[in-house]
Amino acid sequence: MIRKHINFLIYIAITICVVLCAGCAEGLFGEDGTQHCTRRIELLGEIDQVAVTRVNDGGFCNGDGMGIYIVDYNADIPGTLQQSGNRADNVCYSYDEANRKWNSDHDVYWKDFHTHIDVYGYYPYAKPINIDNYIFNVQRDQSTATADGKMGGYEASDFLWGKLSDVAPTSAALRLLLRHRMSSACVKLLKGEGFTESEWEGIDKTVLATNLARKASINMTDGTVKVAGDVETSATIPSQVNDEWRAIVVPQTVPAGTTLFNITIGGAPYKFAKNEPLTYVSGKMMKFNIRVDKTEGSGKYRLTLVSESIAPWENELQSHDATATEYVVINSTAGHLKDSIAASHKDIAMVKRMKVTGTINVYDFIIMRDSMPKLTALNLKDVRIKRVYNYTVGGVEYWTDHAEDDVLPFNSFTGKRTLTSFVFPDVLNRIDVGAFAGAGLKGSLNIPEGVVEIGPGAFKDNYFTGILTLPSTLKKIGDSAFSECCFICPLNLPDGIEEIESRCFYNCRYLYGKLILPSHLKKLGSDAFAKCSGLKGDLVIPKSLTVIPPYAFDACGLGGRLQLHDGITTIKECTFDYNGFIGELDLPKSLTVLEGGNFDGNYFSGSLKIPKGLTNISEEAFSHCTFEGEVEIPEGITYIHKRAFIASKNLQKVILPSSLEFIDEYAFWYCKSLRVIECKSTVPPVVNSTAFDKVPLEDLTVIVPKSALNDYKSSAFWSGLLLKTVE
Repeated sequence: MIRKHINFLIYIAITICVVLCAGCAEGLFGEDGTQHCTRRIELLGEIDQVAVTRVNDGGFCNGDGMGIYIVDYNADIPGTLQQSGNRADNVCYSYDEANRKWNSDHDVYWKDFHTHIDVYGYYPYAKPINIDNYIFNVQRDQSTATADGKMGGYEASDFLWGKLSDVAPTSAALRLLLRHRMSSACVKLLKGEGFTESEWEGIDKTVLATNLARKASINMTDGTVKVAGDVETSATIPSQVNDEWRAIVVPQTVPAGTTLFNITIGGAPYKFAKNEPLTYVSGKMMKFNIRVDKTEGSGKYRLTLVSESIAPWENELQSHDATATEYVVINSTAGHLKDSIAASHKDIAMVKRMKVTGTINVYDFIIMRDSMPKLTALNLKDVRIKRVYNYTVGGVEYWTDHAEDDVLPFNSFTGKRTLTSFVFPDVLNRIDVGAFAGAGLKGSLNIPEGVVEIGPGAFKDNYFTGILTLPSTLKKIGDSAFSECCFICPLNLPDGIEEIESRCFYNCRYLYGKLILPSHLKKLGSDAFAKCSGLKGDLVIPKSLTVIPPYAFDACGLGGRLQLHDGITTIKECTFDYNGFIGELDLPKSLTVLEGGNFDGNYFSGSLKIPKGLTNISEEAFSHCTFEGEVEIPEGITYIHKRAFIASKNLQKVILPSSLEFIDEYAFWYCKSLRVIECKSTVPPVVNSTAFDKVPLEDLTVIVPKSALNDYKSSAFWSGLLLKTVE
């Protein structure tokens, strides 16, 4: 319980600080609303997209500007975004790439130390006349390049939107994730039969996107986009990089049989259509891979749709100045990365940004970790990882415990502080033990779909300050996987997770929002969410979880209601302490073990019903709560431990069982409303001299069995109280 007392002291210190801050907050503003505080609202921006060529974490480049609206809450009620009169009205934040920060055209401050906010952001910056119906036009010619500070046609056609909800005042920068709200048509022409390599490269090829509306209506409140004009008679000219064409498209449906693309190969025109309607989906890329075969002797070409998909948005090949920070691309075979780098005439000790294609194995990870001292950015998107059962390093032979393909190996980049940016393979099943422990990863972490397990310590002790995205396929997170990481985002746990082991998110204090546990969670480790002080709201324990481990939610500061189901049998030490929970505490009917300190530092009210199967009232079990009415201690309990009900100041009556033998020190200290104790035991329980300190004993009535009245009168503690009897 030493740790418990340390937590208590910390709790008192924090409480004092909060009171002082609350007092200060009253003086931050004058009667006219003048801002006196110097705590600005700081923002970071990031584009939600898959990195392909670009290394920059956020996807933005120097000079990019996003518009920001900020709306205050009224107590716990969200404010409504207005055209004007918000805390921030379309403030322009510009990206300073050299210093990796966003600068606003004027400072925006928190209202005070307790008012929450919603943040709305969009890109590119403009001056919307109507936030409910912002008219936005995608460009007809999206092939024009950025020049003289003016965005190119493609970039000017893109529209990004994002929102942060229910953010508490903080000195930390808020990371706003902006998502693509338009759709994208992506056509890639593939060399088929009948061409030589030089002939294919030399032939003229164009792609135009047709039968599209280019005017959109955007609702800034929720980021929804809909068509606001007619289908244009002119075609949209996409942006082209090599043999790939991309066009920003307003989300819409093109009818079946309508031409989607006009494609010209060597001067010969072709039309591409589908027999079913095509819907351009908001935030997605509609990808078409079309093979072009040359018909021998005829001078004609045959176009065949090889694949079609709705894919996540990939970062742009040209917009946001992305060509400025491309990777060195190395194609390798498993175990031969070092040779492949040498064959590319690159100095392995000098490579900073690298993209690997082909296959690699554990030997290659050792090379990247130990022999590339300047490696800062690594893209393994198009790599397949091959298994190795045993390997030798420095004369020592190592065996892999779970040798499998598509697994990021044990200690892949442990301690590699130079590595700040990493793109995972598209095909990945597991991230093994300590894979990135003590590396230098920064910004956000986007773990790809397909990953089912994250090993112990996988991302411990990195420099994350962005958003954590976990895949829907995830089943297990190992010990300390994200311990003490500084993600600034809500914690969204996929519902399919079955195991969250000890200290998984320990001290991730910048996570915020509600904590929603997976409905099929079967195992939860100790300290799993301890010290995640930014979380808030209700906590619902899923029915699949019957044992709650020690310190699992210690000092999270949730502040909502705690919902426990009747299948819970065991609640270990200090699981729910210092959370500020409110409302009634409804203990599970099947509960048999309740260890110490669980409900200290909460604000439960109403009646307390202790389940009959409970065998022990542990130390500080219900301390500092505000239970009302009476509480009955179940039969079978022999001992009420130290500080069990300390400062339960609204408690009026306690019923003690016939089995009770001892009440320890300060058990009912400062239960100032306590007026009746009913003792069912014929043998007076032994009472520590401090057990009822600060209780008005002169107003206390003790009801005892009639047959035991004389024994109570002769008892050291009970004899001094007003005794009454029942049959």
